[in-house]
Amino acid sequence: HYFMRKIVFFLLWISTILSVSAESFCDDCDKCFPRFAIKSNLLHDAVLTPDLGVEMSLARRFSVGVEGVWAWWSRHSANRCWRIYGGWAHMDYWFGRQSNERALTGHHVGVYGSLLSYDFEFGNTGWQSPELTYGVGLSYGYSIEIAPRLNLDFSIRVGYSGGDVVKYEPQCGQYVCLSHCFKRYFGPTDIGITLVWFPGKGRRNNPDFGL
Repeated sequence: HYFMRKIVFFLLWISTILSVSAESFCDDCDKCFPRFAIKSNLLHDAVLTPDLGVEMSLARRFSVGVEGVWAWWSRHSANRCWRIYGGWAHMDYWFGRQSNERALTGHHVGVYGSLLSYDFEFGNTGWQSPELTYGVGLSYGYSIEIAPRLNLDFSIRVGYSGGDVVKYEPQCGQYVCLSHCFKRYFGPTDIGITLVWFPGKGRRNNPDFGL
């Protein structure tokens, strides 16, 4: 769990730094930068893979963010396992009228990099990454306002991922390796319906520009 603890610590550290920055700079300025948001991909949450991310706007047109996932569900008696942890880092470019009026809103395209580890097995055949699987690619999304401090972001990522994969079967309380190879993949890597929250009060970290 060492890698996951580092991700959680990093996300909490970023959230704290951004929160303090927003409070210290926004007391007397209603057009301050950066604005930041805390995010969760509802599709990941729906498949029992909790998701948490932080994104920060830069000069309205750009943003940077990090996102992490973690799940460790298992039923040993049935030889079942659902384990995944890792994260993404990304940079986006925002365009269109809405991006001029509200932070992290409207169309956006970007680049991302990812590191993930997984182990999926449902009582028969399992697939496991003995080491981290890495990925890089492009993303497109569209974010809409649903409340003064809430957005809903629809996105898709397309790119390359590669890493070692072990295919195995549970037999007599042991895991028997069926194959071990390096897998490469190019295509859609993730889709998102993400809830985006701008923490703060009044003018502090308010996503609307020019209040």
